[in-house]
Amino acid sequence: MNNLLHYLPAAALPLLVAQSAARQRPNILYIMCDDMGYGDLSCYGQQHFSTPNIDRLAAQGMRMTSAYAGSPVSAPSRACLMTGQHSGHTHVRGNKEYWSGRVEYGQNADYAVVGQEPYDPDVPILPELFKAVGYHTGMFGKWAGGYEGSVSTPDRRGVDEFYGYICQFQAHLYFPNFLNRYSRSRGDTAVVREVLEQNIQHAMFGDDYDLRRQYSADLIHQRALDWLRQQKAGEPFFGIFTYTLPHAELRQPNDSLLQVFRGRLLPERAYRGDNPSRYNPTPEAHAQFAAMITRLDAQVGEIMQLLEQQGLADNTVVIFTSDNGPHEEGGADPEYFNHDGKFRGLKRSTHEGGIRIPFIVRWPGHIRAGSVSDLPFAFYDLMPTFCDIAGFKRTKDGGFKDSKHGRQTDLKARTDGFSILPTLIGKGHQRLHDHLYWEFHETDMLGVRRGDWKLVVKRGQPALYNLADDPHEDRDLSAEHPDIVRLLVQKIYEDHTDSPLFPVTLPAKPEE
Repeated sequence: MNNLLHYLPAAALPLLVAQSAARQRPNILYIMCDDMGYGDLSCYGQQHFSTPNIDRLAAQGMRMTSAYAGSPVSAPSRACLMTGQHSGHTHVRGNKEYWSGRVEYGQNADYAVVGQEPYDPDVPILPELFKAVGYHTGMFGKWAGGYEGSVSTPDRRGVDEFYGYICQFQAHLYFPNFLNRYSRSRGDTAVVREVLEQNIQHAMFGDDYDLRRQYSADLIHQRALDWLRQQKAGEPFFGIFTYTLPHAELRQPNDSLLQVFRGRLLPERAYRGDNPSRYNPTPEAHAQFAAMITRLDAQVGEIMQLLEQQGLADNTVVIFTSDNGPHEEGGADPEYFNHDGKFRGLKRSTHEGGIRIPFIVRWPGHIRAGSVSDLPFAFYDLMPTFCDIAGFKRTKDGGFKDSKHGRQTDLKARTDGFSILPTLIGKGHQRLHDHLYWEFHETDMLGVRRGDWKLVVKRGQPALYNLADDPHEDRDLSAEHPDIVRLLVQKIYEDHTDSPLFPVTLPAKPEE
């Protein structure tokens, strides 16, 4: 693991030096949608619908063409973002679910406790780090870093304000029985449930579901806007907006956004539903999907408008991205929408389609408008990048501090990431990875990218591709380049640490 940055673990985040005079430090707003593919934005080639607000971010900043998620599914990809560790090191490497007990909401029986495998409490995560040096922290959307009541919930991990889903399985319902909240400003001492009273008057599945009106994507977005309205110049904030659109289920309000696409995206696809997975049926999956991304684009536009009104837009680094590649749950049709077929594979695959993602960064006065970069990087590079943006500096003894304010951490943890700030601003030396690494136990797949070479291992069997000549990964060159296969397999053994919770099959170890 690269000993690049050192942070304060979650269990001990004291500030060793008193605060000094404030300066205007940059705000960071990280907007990450759910299961959007590389080609699902018009600035990345989408032709069935347009995304003018997100495209405007790209025109005002930098569009990255070789950005990678931390993993091909939600929870581990978010863990790589939060911890700065790749999926061979970080604790959460899969969508392990926790469901227990029963509770009644009107006519609907639901789980009393829900959530995913908790983040390791001894490994610091981004909100803790930024809260420790004086940033206001807010998170709105999916948590997926621990189940309700566990050692890792927003109230215990440095988040001042949270609203959304603790459990990503609950997020399969866009008109749910409840959402979760933690608000220091309201005096909450732990995460609580906010029951959606109108929704619970109707069933969770079937025709009666159509009568539910409290749409989670809109509710979460409005809470996020409310939080942004409270932010002031000179008081830096770190926001993580993990919006659920356009993940299944493919349902939303019957408003003008949806009506625009009805009867237009033919042939239309109907979906019968999946009650155990909480995906309600839809007769118009294509229209629903297009409208969901259009809704997300409108929300990004509202965020940027509010930042402008607040006088915060020029001093806020805005990132827009997705947590992994496109899904096919709930009736989604990624082949139809990504018709150019540039990348092979979907969500849950370590082929390019499962992990290559759109990634846009806007920071006026620092990032050249309309620029494009093909730098390969992954989510675990974002922790050191954000620290560089905020001006945190390395200390001689290996610690880490905000040099402008004298705040310093005294305990250490390591990250696999390198800052990409030199690439973003076009200044300084960009440190490059020898290789990028992924593993995912559910499909028993691993991936290694080194330059243009890409090794994909499935159930222990390696296949080698050259992305420069074959971005769709159609031609296995392993027989022609056994030396490269051997080298990349060796990288797997260097990066992988065993996980009893998330086992994968390693390829045969190269002979010494």
